Amino acid sequence: MFKKENSIKIGATMPIAPPLLLGALVLLFAIASPAAADPYLGGVPLTTENGTYGTVTGDLWFDAYPGFDQAYNPDLVWNSSTLPCDPDDVTWARLYIDSYIGNMQANYSQKVTTEFYNGSGYETLGSEIMNTTYTFPADGGSGPVWINDHCNRVTSDFLIWYDVTDIINSSTASTIVNVSKPDGSAPWDGRVKAIVLVVAYNNQSCNVTHYWVNQGHDTDSYLTDYYQSYTGNTTFNTSAVYTPGEANLTVLPLASFNGNYTFNNDDQLTWANPHQGSYFQWQSWNVTSLISSGIDSYMTYGRNEEDDRPQYSGYFKIPLALLTVEDESLIYDFSNETLGRAGICLFAYKSQTPLKAPSANDVPNTEFVYTTDPTDSDEYQKIKYDDGQFQDNQAANNNYAAHRFVFNVSCCSNASYFDAINVTWNGKGLNDDGNGVTLYIWNYNTGAYEQLDICSDAAEQTLTGEKIANLGDYISNDKLITLLAEQNSKTDRYDSEIYTDYVKLVLKQ
Repeated sequence: MFKKENSIKIGATMPIAPPLLLGALVLLFAIASPAAADPYLGGVPLTTENGTYGTVTGDLWFDAYPGFDQAYNPDLVWNSSTLPCDPDDVTWARLYIDSYIGNMQANYSQKVTTEFYNGSGYETLGSEIMNTTYTFPADGGSGPVWINDHCNRVTSDFLIWYDVTDIINSSTASTIVNVSKPDGSAPWDGRVKAIVLVVAYNNQSCNVTHYWVNQGHDTDSYLTDYYQSYTGNTTFNTSAVYTPGEANLTVLPLASFNGNYTFNNDDQLTWANPHQGSYFQWQSWNVTSLISSGIDSYMTYGRNEEDDRPQYSGYFKIPLALLTVEDESLIYDFSNETLGRAGICLFAYKSQTPLKAPSANDVPNTEFVYTTDPTDSDEYQKIKYDDGQFQDNQAANNNYAAHRFVFNVSCCSNASYFDAINVTWNGKGLNDDGNGVTLYIWNYNTGAYEQLDICSDAAEQTLTGEKIANLGDYISNDKLITLLAEQNSKTDRYDSEIYTDYVKLVLKQ
């Protein structure tokens, strides 16, 4: 599922790290508790929180320039990619730059200026200055140095990243990197190890793919493993996948030699050492058979202990691990990252109903406002994500505030084959005569609503429900599924108000 394009340049060898003191190692392992990163050199563990998680109807793609040219180029290092999608279909994109400092601890200061092509010209993303030493935790130091919230130093690497989702306005994505000292003179080294662009995109297919970008800046070295073996780890919340299908895992280490990896306690993943760059590479595996429904996934990583070449000393570093899992269930919500599109085959209606659980499935019948004009209110926008943004409506006298949702699942060709209908609604309902909301699904066979869930709290709530029998009763011949979220009390002495934050329909397969 991962798609990549390669711009390969072969570079030079990395200077050997200086020897470290035995006494510091002995002290470290005498007092240290289990660490989340290399306890000798220090590192930033790989986590989804540092990167991202989401769903798309397309895929997760990356392109990489493996850098480290033989001679330092004092002017520019650039990477040019052709995206696999239209710019409007990009839902998340992040650009990574790694510049080599030249020493694991010394302060060889750098100023790294990055420009990115925005469709009409190059836009400067930032000029980041690294002007600090690095001290190993084994020597009493703090390890990773955070320059700001989007760049850090771990040993001899200056890692920088920028979110470029809103900057991509062309199918060509080009990057220019200039490395100098803060005063503008040539740096001590300053070669660029890697430029990586990671993009999640839609293509309106009849599949939803969950993707994870687990980001960090972790290390593993012989210096630690000589006294106590260290294995890094990272977790992917694959329990969010309803019906796991094809799954692919990719690692992108900043190392001269690949590491050892396991996934979900399986045996070591086999690999080739592709050497796309002297000190940057990537490796992918199909891990479909290793994903289990309802269970999170776990990857371990560490240096290759058989890599005992003295000139490299078994040093390993990794900033990125990418995972995609195709969901074989059909997921519909009002975002652009699942099946269907708001106002085209997914519809939301406001504001009120005359009865509690009305006898007809066509009220309320005023559609939410959909607009691309930034000066107007887009009511569909407010229910795209579970993010605390509410579409709120108030009922007139003797009516119940309500939101109705109609999902035309015929937009997906295989929507006739499923084992359960699962519904999630998030929001709140307010009325001093009785707070809360009731969630219903329409039964086309009986011509009536059936209750799925109810709450009586004024606070935001998540209501859920599932049907596993007689599923044809809940889908019309036109393949419509109708849901209703209705405030529990009508407007009389007090106003009946409903607030919807998010709604989702899943046809489980």
